[in-house]
Parts: sequence; structure tokens; C-alpha cells
Amino acid sequence: MKIAAISAAPLVSGQVIGGSQRILQQVVAGLSERGHDVRVYCTRTEANLSGFKIGRADVLPILQLRGAFPATHQVSPAALSLTASAISSAGEWADHVYLHADAMYLRQALGSADPVRSIHDLVYEEALLSVTTLNASATIVPSDYLKRCVEATAAITGSGFVEPVVTVPNGIEIPTSISPKLPSSIRPREDGDIILLYPHRPQESKGLLESIEVAITLERELPERKIRMLVPAYSADSNFDEAAQSLESLNTAIQEHGGNDIVELHEWLSPEDMPAYLAAGDVTLNLGRFVESFGLVPIESVVAGTPSISARVGALREFESVPGINLVPYGDRDQAVTAILDSVSDPPSLDDVRAEVSDSYSIEVMVDGYESVITSSDHSRRRVEFDQHRLALAPWCEIQDGRIWNDYSSTATAYKELVVELNKQGSISTSDIPSTMIENAVQRGDLIPTLRFES
Repeated sequence: MKIAAISAAPLVSGQVIGGSQRILQQVVAGLSERGHDVRVYCTRTEANLSGFKIGRADVLPILQLRGAFPATHQVSPAALSLTASAISSAGEWADHVYLHADAMYLRQALGSADPVRSIHDLVYEEALLSVTTLNASATIVPSDYLKRCVEATAAITGSGFVEPVVTVPNGIEIPTSISPKLPSSIRPREDGDIILLYPHRPQESKGLLESIEVAITLERELPERKIRMLVPAYSADSNFDEAAQSLESLNTAIQEHGGNDIVELHEWLSPEDMPAYLAAGDVTLNLGRFVESFGLVPIESVVAGTPSISARVGALREFESVPGINLVPYGDRDQAVTAILDSVSDPPSLDDVRAEVSDSYSIEVMVDGYESVITSSDHSRRRVEFDQHRLALAPWCEIQDGRIWNDYSSTATAYKELVVELNKQGSISTSDIPSTMIENAVQRGDLIPTLRFES
């Protein structure tokens, strides 16, 4: 089949910025290897002026959008016109259209094509607008957490019908053997080092400051050891992500929070370098408040043999059973330090970790899922029904230590009676709880009406 994969984000030969781009490359390579004729249409930048191949798939960087994220469509009317023409040609050529990390507002350019989209977060404006205002025959998401969030968001913002939302977990390549390797720009490991890895985009919500605080606390606990926290940084001329911190702002934040003697900045690494890098650490930190929709870093870390300490935020909560991934409440430095000490002294069996991950998160299973959804012609929209008199915990919330934690506000609120009833029944009647408590919880987004989807 002819499949047009459209991405507002640019693809660059031999380079990956962010987990979503890696997933796209793996999916299109897998689909092309299975005999599909795949063309990838993406934004053109100074870094990708000519076409190239991913596997057997052709990559055509011809969309005239912004390469920087977010605000991909902030271009001239003439550029939008040329982009619409390219998208129209893709729709006419293809049997199936797939919108990766859907941020393609020019739906009219697709004509009669009924696209399948994927959503990889529900944080940025592009994803929120896609879910609430743009059509798709089906939506692919990487976790059950994001599936529940997407369905609830579409429903409570007024969509009377919701397309099928299908969970296809991200695929992880499990290496057979790894030789640990640190970046050449920093000094090699020495006896007494404890190396903490922070392999994230340079974005404040990913937990840089929280990780520095934990590293400083760990140093006080282990004064005889040298605590080293490694942080990758975009190059000074990078313009892929305007939501990310610049190198200058990174250095300022590190200095202001007392991390100069602990944090070591190094160059951004390629996907090929990541397994060896992850294997070279003692612990990987994922302590931010960013609402993760899957969480590639902790999974990739544990299959490389390095335990991960992760905040209980978003879809990271679904990794509770994965050996080597330790979950702690967001912002709890003491629990994070205890988890690091436990992980360093008693790491899990690598064989157990890889067996668990290969069963649930293989690339082959991921490509199977994408192929099934993209090539299907049987996607039926479902009608949404509400029960306004019965409220349930919003899918972006979790009860933690008797409080309701909200991923989007990054706060935990105490509602004693409400929590008791939710623990008993899973939902509450609006007549059972004081109205002021109900109103506060609804206004904060902690409670939503119970939903039912009917075909």
C-alpha cells in the first residue's frame, strides 16, 4: 500500500531530536521493510535541504513550515499555500495518510483523505488543538494513560463523537551487549564516582533543578564519593525547539542552584550513542513534572543496565512493574535519594529487565500496531454520554498519600471525604460530598463527569 506519513517536525538524516522523531523513523522503516511504499513529507530547514531515505522509505523535506517547535505554522501565507499544495499531492498519491504527532492544521488540503494521526503528548498547543478541533479516522497513542486523557479531553470540550483511540506502546531496541562509554568531552569515570544521568531535552519542566537538588542531597549523604551529574545541551546554533533552554540559560540555572561542582555539560548525543551512554551511568534521573505520555528514557536506561529514578507523573506511573524503574512522588528529594542508594547497592537482574521489556515494548510489536491502524478502513466513531451527577477522578490525576495529585497543575490537594469515597467506589455522587469541595475539585480539573463511549 502507498502510505504518506506527514510530519510538521523536520527530519534530518542521521540525527534525532526527541523521542517522537525516533518513533517516526522506526515506524516508517518498519512499514517500508514490510513492502509498503512509504513517503515521508516533513518540514524543510537548513539542515535537510535534500531528500534521503529511512530504510526503504523516501523522506521528502518539502513542507514550508517552521522547523522550530512550537508554533510550527507561524509562516507567511505564501508558505502555507505551498505547504497545502504539497499535502494535497500527498493525499492524492497515497492509499492511506498518517499524520505523525499531528500538528497539521491544513486539513482541507487533504481533500477526501481520512487521516490516521498519532499524539505523543497532551501538553503543547499543537496536540491540544489536534485532539479538540481536528478530524481523524483514528488516533494512535503510546500509553493507556494518554488514551484515557485524549478521550476525556475530546469529550469534556464538546466532542459528541470520538474516533477510536488505540494504544500502541513505543518500541525499544534491546541491545545484546553494550560497552559503556561516556562522551569524549568529559573526563572518564574514576574510582569513587557516582554518575547520575540526565538525558533529557534542555527544558525546565524535565526536572533539571529537581535533579540538581537531589544530587546535592546525595553528596551530603555520601561525602566520600564524587557525585557527577551529566547533562546534554543543544548546540548554541540549534533552533529545533524554542521551548528548550539555551546553553547560556542552562549554565545560569546550574550556577544559581549550586550545581557547578556537580553538573557536567556535554554535547547532544546521537541515538546510536545513547545505549553506551546510558550503560555508563549508575542511575538515570527522570524527576521532572513534564506530563510524560510514555517515557522512553527510563525504559531505555534499564535495558542498558542502569536503574531509573522517576517521578510519579503521567504515563511514568505505568512502569511500576518494570524492574529497575523506581517511582517516587514528584519533588520528594529524600525518597529520590533513598531510591538512588538502593538502586546503586542492589541493581536488578538485567536478564529480568530485558525479558519484561521485550514482552511489552518491542519495535516489531509497535510496527504491527501502527500498520494495523494505518491500513485499516474500518474506523467507527463512538458517541459520548455523560453522567453529570456522578463524578470520577480525571485520568491525569492519581491519589497519592491521601491527596489528589494533578499532573497538569503539579500539585497535590487534600480532599479527605472525597478521597475516601473515590477509594471506596471509584466515582462519587454529587449529592454525597459537600458542594464547595466538589466545586473546587471540578474547577481544579481533579474531577470530571463519568463518561461512556457507545459505538
